[in-house]
Amino acid sequence: MKKIVIIMLACMAISSCQITTTESKLAPGYLNAGGEKVNAYDGDPANLALVDAFIEAHNARDYEAIASMEIDSTELFGTFKIINHEGEVFEGKETHKNTLVAWVEAENPQWNTNFAYSMKVDGQPGEWVITGHKLTRTVNGVETSSYDILDIYIERGKIGGFWVYSRKDN
Repeated sequence: MKKIVIIMLACMAISSCQITTTESKLAPGYLNAGGEKVNAYDGDPANLALVDAFIEAHNARDYEAIASMEIDSTELFGTFKIINHEGEVFEGKETHKNTLVAWVEAENPQWNTNFAYSMKVDGQPGEWVITGHKLTRTVNGVETSSYDILDIYIERGKIGGFWVYSRKDN
């Protein structure tokens, strides 16, 4: 009987000792920075509201609201910066405003957002929103459209710059 109790206690002790393994969760995305893949994770959903308001302000031609959502400089990139679909670089909030006003007067652009996703890249102080929209323009009475993707950088709750990628609508 003594042996049975000892065997039962030994079995209970062995079966209660489970090896716990910690599986590292793979990141849902990455940024290729200098040949190295840096993990990217879901960002703050509040960034989506900021980007929606930013695009709505563009459609409403509310240049003061646009400027209030932009940051003068960022830790990551320095001054506020835009790289358009042709690769032109525009630096500074005032340059953005002046360029935007002239473009709006010439082409009457309207944005219609299709999607937006907020993400955080390891090692970067801010976060990103990737958003896609249909952009419709009217020049000399002729309407054209394109599908654009913006990479919008956000730091300290404000927009620090963005990159535009564009494909003409067929």
